[in-house]
Amino acid sequence: MSYFQAVRIYSLVEVCIFTALLVTAIGGLGENAERVLGWTHGFGWIILCLLVANGCRRKIFPWPLLAATVSPLGPIGSTAGLEYLARRRRAHAE
Repeated sequence: MSYFQAVRIYSLVEVCIFTALLVTAIGGLGENAERVLGWTHGFGWIILCLLVANGCRRKIFPWPLLAATVSPLGPIGSTAGLEYLARRRRAHAE
């Protein structure tokens, strides 16, 4: 599996965690679940930022992807950016 693909999958997992956190927090589904999901998302987002920064340093990703990742959109921004890059790669390969 390539670094690009691994970070892309990790970003999708982080979006799922973030979505679960939002549903739990908005729905008032439990403080413990909210706390666990919050910490998981927090550390996961930091790791995602480091992975994307490393990919930018290695010239795997463009630097604007790091900006999208550290923005308030967080994993949503990185996932959108990674999907855009993946589709652009596929279009250039054809």
